[in-house]
Amino acid sequence: MANIKPFRGYRYNIGKVGDLGNVVAPMRYNMTDEEKSQLYGMSEYNVIRAFDGKIEETDTEEDNKYTRAKKYLRDWIANDILVRDTEDAIYLQEETSVVNGNIYSNLTFVALLELEELGKDNIRTCEEIRDISKKDRYDLLEATNADMSIISCLYVERGKHLLNLMNDLKENTPDMEFVTTEGMSERLWRITDKDIIGDIVDSFKELPLYITDGQTRYSTCVEYRNYMRANNPLNTGKEPYNYTMVALYNSNSDGFVIMPSHRKIKLPQGFSEEFFVAMVQDHFKIEKIIVDTQDDSITQTMKNQIKTKRNETKLGIYHDGNYFYRLTLKDPDYIKKELLPEMSKAYCSLDTVVLRKLIINDIFNIKDDYADLVSSTNSSTECYNAIKNGKADVMVVMNPVKVEQIENVTAAGEKMPFGTISAYPKPTVGTIINVKED
Repeated sequence: MANIKPFRGYRYNIGKVGDLGNVVAPMRYNMTDEEKSQLYGMSEYNVIRAFDGKIEETDTEEDNKYTRAKKYLRDWIANDILVRDTEDAIYLQEETSVVNGNIYSNLTFVALLELEELGKDNIRTCEEIRDISKKDRYDLLEATNADMSIISCLYVERGKHLLNLMNDLKENTPDMEFVTTEGMSERLWRITDKDIIGDIVDSFKELPLYITDGQTRYSTCVEYRNYMRANNPLNTGKEPYNYTMVALYNSNSDGFVIMPSHRKIKLPQGFSEEFFVAMVQDHFKIEKIIVDTQDDSITQTMKNQIKTKRNETKLGIYHDGNYFYRLTLKDPDYIKKELLPEMSKAYCSLDTVVLRKLIINDIFNIKDDYADLVSSTNSSTECYNAIKNGKADVMVVMNPVKVEQIENVTAAGEKMPFGTISAYPKPTVGTIINVKED
């Protein structure tokens, strides 16, 4: 079972900070200093200072981004910039935004989740974990003893009890309402009724959770918990460090969207179109599709042309000019039979696995440790611009992974390749902060 519980979160005091949109930050790592400076300039209380502050040339062991984050949180709490709610609550959060011209409104429960080791049945990590940012996240957690960013978890509800409950609860007056700098409208309700909380807690005991964003942060929280337990011989399992803050996304919600994760690829030897076309026919049906444009609108045509409702792999490949190639996998069982017999059929049928094994590894001769050559993004326009700016040689437009694929791969005890899943929306940082204290 997944054990969740209510908590008393810290929230910004609107009487002290004014517009809440100026003090929250997008859930995004690896911001440039320029992007961070823009958030710094919006308010002296913007959460970016604590969540992912700047690295200064003068940093020392005694004065660095982590010690400054600790000081910011301590001072903001002491001066009532951040105020802790007086009652335990499960929070209901609504995020409304426009994506590709469509309006999406999503409802999410925010609660504390009891930590357990990854790999067990209750809490399933969807993707391979990259340790690139793990030390950074651990150092921040150790310094602040706080969850500032919310880990995203998907749950698959066969009925619609929780979804209907959220829709009923949102008819009440929200406790917070604001618009972020990225144009997302947010509303927040505190659920303090003990019967309703009990209903929500009991409902989640029957549901596995799939971590769609925050695998590294979750792993970091487990490592921190283990450290704290080792240094607390009286540990009962109920101390605050045994929990972390999560956003619980309902797969039935029309506002929850799994975005495609496209690829931009830089080839050390450049791209030979003739070689690629000849080689790719071993495993794919290849079609050259002419488009009456040579701007980034070609990417929308690519998306439309590779859409499929069947369990088949279709990819769009673009290098240059007014055309692209549509690839359709011929034998969906080939990877399972010939390359990865030890992996499940669900894993072997993932588009990201097909792309990696049959094109990136086999044709482009790029091995799996390819972070410097292959990168993923939700933005096909970003991929197109990378081609035109010479920062990439090839772009691959992909379909989003399906919820049932997430279920099937994780049920087999496996993880999808990094960059397979990109769920939207992502929780804004600073709406609620959980300091791990009684």
